Amino acid sequence: MNDLTNKNILITGAAQGIGLGITKHALKNNASVIMLDSNNDLLEETSDALKSIHEGKVFNYNLDLMNDHAYISVINNFHNEFGNIHGFCNNAAASSGLGELHTFSNTDFDKTLDLSFKMLWLSLKCEIQYLTEKSLTASIVNISSNAALRGYANNSIYAASKAAVNSLTLSAAKELGKKNIRINAISPGTILTPGVENYFKQEPNAEDYLKSSILLNRIGTPEDIGNAVSFLLSEDSKYIHGQVISIDGGSSIY
Repeated sequence: MNDLTNKNILITGAAQGIGLGITKHALKNNASVIMLDSNNDLLEETSDALKSIHEGKVFNYNLDLMNDHAYISVINNFHNEFGNIHGFCNNAAASSGLGELHTFSNTDFDKTLDLSFKMLWLSLKCEIQYLTEKSLTASIVNISSNAALRGYANNSIYAASKAAVNSLTLSAAKELGKKNIRINAISPGTILTPGVENYFKQEPNAEDYLKSSILLNRIGTPEDIGNAVSFLLSEDSKYIHGQVISIDGGSSIY
């Protein structure tokens, strides 16, 4: 068990999909969880359900993470009221548009980079500022994608932005190690999120096709990612730093 007892863990994009799986796993491992999401209705619904099970352990904030001033305020306000934040998971991301590289619009390019890279960079800046100013140690986990390793036809800018997340993680690790702040990235393969479930409904053959490229012959779940993130946030991984770890059932080596 990846024990997170007495740890406050902040998770972005926490209200659904992979973020919700990470949240549930952290709570299962006895953490108190700070849920951040830009979708307020969904955040209220999921956080209320979790609060009924984990009384006093769930905190929720509706926030646009492109507003770094608002994010650092949330971090500092939580710290002042409830104590140190011991871990961060930067999960929130999205892409805009699909199409062959030469047809991809400038608008979708800019929006995808904002949502899949700049937003994480801004979040990471705030987290490091907080930890450095208060001389705290912590573990940070960035959520990347196997698209960064294998490419993604018709969504090339998303793949490139996640490659940037990997590089940022490695560069940050070289800066943060001397401060005893650990940082790693998780690179998920195909995960059964609500979006993927909808895709399977629209394309009935897609699930079997994707399974055929996964050595363990199953689609991953948000809980699979949550388990790995809890491990990296826990003391069980105290000598793991500056790594990009694929959680993909073996598909990245297929």
